[in-house]
Formats: sequence, structure tokens, C-alpha cells
Amino acid sequence: MKLSFFVCLFLLSFTGTYSQEINARGKILDELNSEVPFASIVFKSDTSEDKVFGVLSEEDGSFSIVLSKDLYTLEITVVGLQSTIIAIDLTSAGQTYDFGNILLKSVSLDEVIVKNRNSSYKLNLDKKEYKVSGDLFSKGGTLSDVIQNVPSVQIDATGLLSLRGSSDIIVLLNGKPSGLTSSADLLRSIPASSIDKIEVITNPSGKYVAQGSAGIINIVLKKGKTKGFNGSVEIFGGYRLNAGSNININGANEKSSWFINSGIGYSEPIGKNSVELNNFETFPNRTFQNSVRIRKQLYGLVNIGGSYDITKNHSLSGSVTYRKANANNDNSTFYNDFDDNLLLTSSERLEDETEKNDFLQGEINYSIEMDTLGQVINLGVNGQFTKNNENSEIMENSSFPEKTFLNTDRTMRAEENRRFLLSADYELPLKGNHKMELGYLGSFKQVENDFEVITGTGNEFIAIPEFTNSTEFQESIHSFYVQFGKKYEKIAYQLSLRSELTDIELNTQNETVEIDKNFTDWFPSALINYNPNDDEEYRLSFTRRIWRPSSFIFLPFSSYTDERNIFVGDPNINPSYTFGSELGYSYKISNSLSLTPTLYFRNTEDEVEFFVEKRIITINGEQREVFASTLTNIGTYTAYGLELRVSYKPTNWWDIYFESTFNGFTQIGSVRGASFNGKGVLIYGRLNHTINLSKKLKLQWQNNYRGPIETGQYRRKGIYSMNMGLNYDIFKGNGALTINVIDVLNSNIRKVTSFGSDFTRDFERQFRVRQINLSLSYRFDPKSKTKQGNQYDKNEIIN
Repeated sequence: MKLSFFVCLFLLSFTGTYSQEINARGKILDELNSEVPFASIVFKSDTSEDKVFGVLSEEDGSFSIVLSKDLYTLEITVVGLQSTIIAIDLTSAGQTYDFGNILLKSVSLDEVIVKNRNSSYKLNLDKKEYKVSGDLFSKGGTLSDVIQNVPSVQIDATGLLSLRGSSDIIVLLNGKPSGLTSSADLLRSIPASSIDKIEVITNPSGKYVAQGSAGIINIVLKKGKTKGFNGSVEIFGGYRLNAGSNININGANEKSSWFINSGIGYSEPIGKNSVELNNFETFPNRTFQNSVRIRKQLYGLVNIGGSYDITKNHSLSGSVTYRKANANNDNSTFYNDFDDNLLLTSSERLEDETEKNDFLQGEINYSIEMDTLGQVINLGVNGQFTKNNENSEIMENSSFPEKTFLNTDRTMRAEENRRFLLSADYELPLKGNHKMELGYLGSFKQVENDFEVITGTGNEFIAIPEFTNSTEFQESIHSFYVQFGKKYEKIAYQLSLRSELTDIELNTQNETVEIDKNFTDWFPSALINYNPNDDEEYRLSFTRRIWRPSSFIFLPFSSYTDERNIFVGDPNINPSYTFGSELGYSYKISNSLSLTPTLYFRNTEDEVEFFVEKRIITINGEQREVFASTLTNIGTYTAYGLELRVSYKPTNWWDIYFESTFNGFTQIGSVRGASFNGKGVLIYGRLNHTINLSKKLKLQWQNNYRGPIETGQYRRKGIYSMNMGLNYDIFKGNGALTINVIDVLNSNIRKVTSFGSDFTRDFERQFRVRQINLSLSYRFDPKSKTKQGNQYDKNEIIN
């Protein structure tokens, strides 16, 4: 911290040398008020042909450039959009000139036409952006319905998220760690209508957290942007039972903005599992297992926030998010044990589970523009609290050879998760279109987990000591970064270095696991962008990333729902490190066709994989054979591939989006004698059609494919699924009636075969059966009052 403070003081001492210059700044937005990153912004002097100054907009659409007083022609070009030309007089400007928000929108034919051809997908080279407003499949749904449509993101039949075949990703909520205990909690508890957009960054710079070797998914909730008062209301219902409503309102004026997003819903999705086990050395030698899970969940979300300009150079923003989810789950598991084809026993485990989940997050951000040259300090404080309580009663009965009550197990888990974040970021524009950034992020996390299993055959219960414990987990990460960039007319580069100091402690009450680890890591990154013309863009990047195990992975146990198949933690697991590089190219072939291929390479040391083995464990003093799954370090993993994205509009009523990933991999490693050596190719594909059947009726048809894979210990079959949606505009275009069908063919089923020296295990899981939703929405969105000036050539400038 002291080092960063003195570096800032040192850099501030140079600001006086630029007192005669003008700092021109602004922000580029599109029709949907979304930021336009990496737009080419060129100032050409009208008095001297030699005076040409260029800059690219930042990831948030903002730009800042130091100019001399003169008459200029401003040219704004964006890949996939038509060029915009603005005449501007800076001869009498002060030390700063603020364009405000430059809104590029469609106008009449005699004006500049700037229009994004596909309102849902925004395919920039550094990140992909998905606008939720145009997604028919998300109507009446949650984040889990939205995320499966996001470029480069896959969600499998178990609800597991992955990027280009890797599940090592970090999910952020409004740019900060979500604070929720699992991605599943996040996916099913945030209403889709509260989400503005989802950003995917596959090769982040050092400015971002280093966690997540495959990349970052950032969930951006709706906020007040447009002047005036506007919002939307939605009610929905569906089969399987799914009902609720969402209200989103926001407003803004010259100095402030505010927003309220709220939603409540009830759903009863069904999930299914099946297992076929063949034992080669133990008895019984064949087992068939089937499970059905009905999750009855009531959830609600409230997100309130806003911003206020205290003075011209000081602004304050903040938000509070509260999420509550209660669930009553019915889980049924049936076992049939065979000796070859002879049925030996049949039994069932019936679980009645209750869950209560509370999540509270508050954040405050303070921004200071220190002078007219674009120096900015951003300070942030973020606090998160999550509380989970799960209680289950599991009854086990025998149905063959005779009907017998066996026993009752009761499980109790209470977890509290606290996280506190401190951030400070400093931006210093330098002469000659240079820019330096410094920053600090402190993350302090504490998790308390109590887990207990008791068993009995009547009114008397005793604890199972092997599945009863209390755990405390503490993690603190101090992160520092420095980033330097230079922008020319057609070329921009960026170099960054991030350092993270990590301290992890884990203690259990019965002292079965004690962990105390400290390590310091360095994460360099480099980026080069080249724009030869308005229609082409190249990007080359390199970065180093880390995967850190969470507290859940260290714990020796987690669930007792299925006593024959359990997950166990690995207290000896270590972080894995990934070097990644990307070479991307974007080409607007015509007004109706654009192409974006990306080559990528990732090499991971201490790769983490699921390892399944037969174990003899002690449960309440009795030895039992179980199949234990654990995450553990297995060796090295190298991935290389091509990601291809195509946007095509064959007619004015038909939009096609195609995305495919060809991911080659080589894996070398072993765990306790089991080989994980393997290589192959993973294929992912997505084909979306958006068809305007009439002026009011729109059809969306989505096809998803996830190819098969085989590694050293398991083999997974390919998966194809299809979604469809229809939207009909009502209330003079201010409302919409939408129906969607998720997993039309009921085919989104994960099928995996695991094998060892003495067993094979066929496993199938369907995260959710086919779902049909119907929603009615209405938006009140009066025209915003915007300032227009003749010098801006009829492009809106919103201050």
C-alpha cells in the first residue's frame, strides 16, 4: 500500500507540464446504451495535415486524449458499424473538453446511420457481450436460462459452467465476486429480467483478478442510465410449475441516477440421475440406481442503487443487493443389487430436505477526477454476507426380499460466508496517448461450516463421527497491479503486471484437517490491437492465470444423500497455473456478414480433475464400500483450438448467429496408479435463428451441441439440445407476450462412463427436464431528453 501511495505522488508531480494542453474526453454508447469498447477515435486537424491524433475507447466505452487548441474533424469508427464524422472547434476551449456520452443511433437516410445489426450479441475481440433484452428464452426464467445463450459459455446437463471446455472460471456480479457459495445458487436465484448484460473475458489483463484460468463471466444487473423515468413489469408462469413477477424501474437527471430491480418466483424443476455399476472383484457384482429430485424453490431478489455527482469532479455511487431463497426438496433414490442377472436386494432412500439461503451485498464507490488532464482515482468498499442452512431427513427402506424399515438418517449443515473487499484504482493519462494505471484490491473471506449426520432406527439417534465436524476457513488476498498502454491511430498495446499475496487457513474441530498455506504469485499480461481499416481488427494477447481451491474442496465430506456415492475433499490439493495466449481476427465482410475467428492456447500445470475410486470407509464404526469422487491434481493439461463466430443476415427479417469451438487437448498425469493420459478434440456448437415472421411476431430457434470426450478415466457421450421461443408485440409495441420451450427434445442429458481396474460405472444426469414458460411484459420508456448540437452531426450527446 505504501509503495502504491508514493508512486501516485511521484506521478502527480508531473501534471503541471501539461497545463497548456486540452484534455478531450467522452464515452461511446450504442442504441441500447451499452458501452462500445475499442472504437477508433481519430482527431484530424483542419489547419495542418500533419496533426493527426488517435485513441481507442476503453472497455467501458470511455476515451481521453490530450490535444492542442485547434479546429478538428473527429472520426469515430467501430468494427461492424458505419463511420461517424463530427466537426469540432477547440480553439477557445478550456483545459478540458467533455463530450459526455456520444450516443450512436439510427437516423434518417440523409444522416449518418449507425446501427448494431444484432441486438443480443456484441463480439469484440477482448470480450463478448450478451444483451439479455433480446433473448426470448430467458423470459420468465433465471440466470440459468440466460447463461446458456452467451458466446463461448457452455452449461452442461449437471449445471456446470465452462468456457471453451474448461470449468475453471470465475463468475462476477457487477464486477465483484458474487459472494454466493456455489454457481448453482447464482444461476437459479437471479431473475433474468434483472440482468442487463453478461460479459465474457477469455484472456483478461492484469487489471482483473487472476482467478479463473479459462476466463471471467461478469453478470451486470440493470442500472439507471437513461434520463427520465422508465422501467418494465413482467409476470410469468410455466410447466413444470414456474410462476412469478419482476419489476425493474430506474431514472436519471443531470446529476444523479437510481434504479430498483426486484423479482419473486416459485418453481418446481425436476432433475434425474441413474447409475449402472459393474464390480469385477466384489459382491454384488451389478447395481442399478435411479434418483429423482424435485426442487420446490421460492426465491426473491431486490437490487437498489444509484449515483450522484457531488461536484463536477466528485461522484458517489452505491448499491444494495438482497437475495433470499427457500427450498423444500424431495429426493428419491432406488437401488437394485444383482448377482449377474439374479436380483438380490432392492432398497430406497427417501430424502426430505429444506434449504434456507440468504445473501446480502452492499457496495460504495467514490470517484475523483483530480484535474483537467484525466487523472482519476476510484475508491471502493464492498461487503458480502451469505447464510445457508440445510436440513434433511433420509428414510431407508428395503423392498426386497422383504419389506423392512432399515433406519433414518438426519443431516444438518449450517454455513456462513463473509467477504470484505477494498479497492483503489488510479488512472494517469500521459502525453502522446500513453496511459498508466495502478490499483489495489484486498479480498478477505471467512467461511464457517458445521456439518452433522445422525442415524437411528426409532426415537434414539446417534451421531456418525466420520460425517460430523465444524470447519473454519479464512482466505486473504492482497492484489496490486500496474498497467501501461499506448494508442496510435491504428495500433494499440497494453502491458500489465499483477501480484497477489495469498494466505489460506483451514481448521476443523476434530483436527482431522489443518491447513496453513501462504504464497505470492506474479501474473504478467500483454495485449496488441491492430485496426488496418474500418472493417478489420486483429488482437494478440498473452496472460498467466491461477485456479485456487475453495473451502468446499478442502473439506473431507459434503453430502450424505447417497451413501454409496459420495464426494470427499482433498486437503493436499494445490493451486494450478495456466499460461494462455489468443490471436483473434474480426472481419466485416459486408453489411450482412461478419466473421470472428480466434486461435487460442492454454497450458496448465497441476491440472485438477475429478478422480473416482472404490474405497472402504468407516461409517459409524462399520466398514462400507463406496464410490468416492474427489477433485485432485493430476498433472499437466494443454489445450489449443479455434473458436469461430459468424453473424449473418441473409434478409432483413432473418438473423443467423453461428458459433463453434474446436478444442484439442493433451493431458498427462496419474493419481494413485490410475492413468489420466489422454488426448483428443472437443467440439462445441451453437446455431441461433431469429426470424421476424411479421411486424409483431418473432421466432427464435436455438441448437446446441456438445461433442463427446474420452480421457484416462472416463468417457462422455455427445449432447444435443434445442430451445424455441415466440414473441408477439402488444400494447403498441410497449408490451410483449412470449412463450418459450427449454430443451424441446428433453435430450440435455450428461452420460459418463468411469472405469477402473476393478469396476465400470455408467452415470446419467439430467439437470432439469423440459420446461415451458409463458410471460407477459410491459415497459414504460418515455423518450429521454437529450441535448443535440449542430457540431455533432445529429449524433446525440448525453451529458
